[in-house]
Amino acid sequence: MNRIFDHWFTTTNEEQIDNDTVIESARKSELIYNPSYTYPVQLSTTNMPGINWINNILNSYNQLELSDPYPILSQDQLNNANYLLTGDAGEQLVDQALKKLVNQTTIVFHDVLLPYQYGQRNGDFDNQIDNLVVTSTGIYCIEVKVRNFTGNYFNVKKLSPAIYQQITFHKEAVKQALQSAGYSVPNNLVKNIVVVIARDNHENFDFNGQTSLEHKGARVSTLGELTITVSEGFNQCYLRAEQIQDITRIIQKSRLPNKRVYLDNVRFKLTQQHFDKLVQMEQTVSWHLPVEQNICYAKELNDLPMTGLNATQQNLFWIIVGRLYGQGRQRISLTANELKEAAGYRSKDHKKFDVLIGNLAAVMQEMPVFRQAKFESGSLSVTLNDRDLPLFNQYTPDFISWNNWLFSKIKSNNAKTLFRKFVELANQGAYQASFPDLRSLLGIQPCYRNTYVVRKLDEAVLQLAPFFRDLKYELKRGRNNEIVAITFSFDKINPQELLTVYSADKYLDNISANLALSEPDKQRARALFEKKFLS
Repeated sequence: MNRIFDHWFTTTNEEQIDNDTVIESARKSELIYNPSYTYPVQLSTTNMPGINWINNILNSYNQLELSDPYPILSQDQLNNANYLLTGDAGEQLVDQALKKLVNQTTIVFHDVLLPYQYGQRNGDFDNQIDNLVVTSTGIYCIEVKVRNFTGNYFNVKKLSPAIYQQITFHKEAVKQALQSAGYSVPNNLVKNIVVVIARDNHENFDFNGQTSLEHKGARVSTLGELTITVSEGFNQCYLRAEQIQDITRIIQKSRLPNKRVYLDNVRFKLTQQHFDKLVQMEQTVSWHLPVEQNICYAKELNDLPMTGLNATQQNLFWIIVGRLYGQGRQRISLTANELKEAAGYRSKDHKKFDVLIGNLAAVMQEMPVFRQAKFESGSLSVTLNDRDLPLFNQYTPDFISWNNWLFSKIKSNNAKTLFRKFVELANQGAYQASFPDLRSLLGIQPCYRNTYVVRKLDEAVLQLAPFFRDLKYELKRGRNNEIVAITFSFDKINPQELLTVYSADKYLDNISANLALSEPDKQRARALFEKKFLS
């Protein structure tokens, strides 16, 4: 089984992972899961839906003890990533707002790390400022606070006492950088703004309890009011254009690379393939179906005629389709022994099996979806055409899944093809087709009369009656009593219920309850079921 989840993240025990790497890799992962992952989503309390989904499914899968356990994130690691993403989202939203002010006399910095000793004589220390604005009315150190609250007011006292130290250190770090470069710093040059952002991104609130902060020479602002606060300025001084340029050069030269590392940092290594495979893992958890027995693909593949393939080759073909799922452009290779094991092939005639696979590869090579299908030296290799990659990758609601073990127990080619179509349409409980289209789908040559086709359909219904309750069909006839169309109907069912294997009693009861079958037909259906499934 493909164990791509063995290395879906790395920890600080394995490599040096700075905070930016956590944020970048988590954002990349969430964008795969949801291409509409925006900063407001990143700001929210549910800002890691994709990562949490993977972690929860793998945790549940591990509890089934079907294989060696997969690594999962600890709660501390999840909380840490959530915290970093939230803070980054707030800072990015502030940065987007401030960039609207940028011109020759307004310079905006994001994530500024400056050397600052905090009164210590020895050691390398630094101070991180979320956003920094240099404009004609002064230098504004902006501290972003993201908080989870509702209502019309935010009490600024909830930021105490840490906020007072933070704004003091920001101001002193900037002053120290300027003074170290020989720049004179008047008292009203460097100022602080604290921006409070609600995690649900609502902005219709005001502040109370901000008096102490204002006594420190700072201002508190919502995101929506920030540009006005900066544009209007406060405790104003006046900087000429050349002074702004000098300060900008000093800040830029003083900046340190931000390589801060937290103990619980992780680097996510997720790809589209992980999310595709997780669908199968989730179905395993829900329906206790081994991943290797879950055949998953886009429903359009059901319209491929299986002409030239016998029942065993159909089994093998769909096993190969199942292996191609979620592999992207990668070529897959399966040995004859691996195919035998997957298909439950019992014959010891190895040459006969090799011929069977060779013929299968030849038929697949003629199908439009495969760029190459070749069997040589005891191994089958298959690659997809680029245009058909979406049929096997990037799971959508148009994908279907079914249990290969159930499928392999169905005897005839016709019944196998109808099984797949019925799974596709399970929640509708009906499949309609023109009779010529059905003949083409079943791969029945034109030389066979319709009476032959109907006989084969009757046999297929007996084989499928255990799985689709009250299964029957109705023929529509045209001129000269010729069959022109067919409608199959059965009780609607959640298609994912066909991923699991129920007790024999359920299947036998479906046969008994089928009012369209005569008693002799029911007996034949029971005998077929018991021979294939209970032997």
